[in-house]
Amino acid sequence: MAHLDLLAIFKPLFAARARRSSRRPPQGGAATTSQGHPRTVFRRALKHGNLIVAEATAREVGRITLAEALELTALIAEKGPSRHGRFAVRWLMRYLHERDPTIDEVALVVGSLVALPGPGRAAALSALRDLA
Repeated sequence: MAHLDLLAIFKPLFAARARRSSRRPPQGGAATTSQGHPRTVFRRALKHGNLIVAEATAREVGRITLAEALELTALIAEKGPSRHGRFAVRWLMRYLHERDPTIDEVALVVGSLVALPGPGRAAALSALRDLA
């Protein structure tokens, strides 16, 4: 009889603990992988220059920020220069839509985007980061 009473006392505690410890899906709809949230994986891929993972996780994340899109555009300029033009134009269109740039800023952005795949990459990326 005492055994049943202890079971009755501890059963709700075990059930509550099991509910707390079960993993909940992340908010925002994206699934967490063993490497972490897709946005974290995306940022890590950008940091380490992994274009394949960055592109795949960017699609998984959905809407990336203007700054993140710039970093992806810069990575594409470095790793896949033949694709750079399309991505640079896309980034420029988004920049124009989200910001209210002056004509001088637009000229600087266009010149910097053109310079991304070349030897002036560091200065161009720095200028773009400042504007984004």
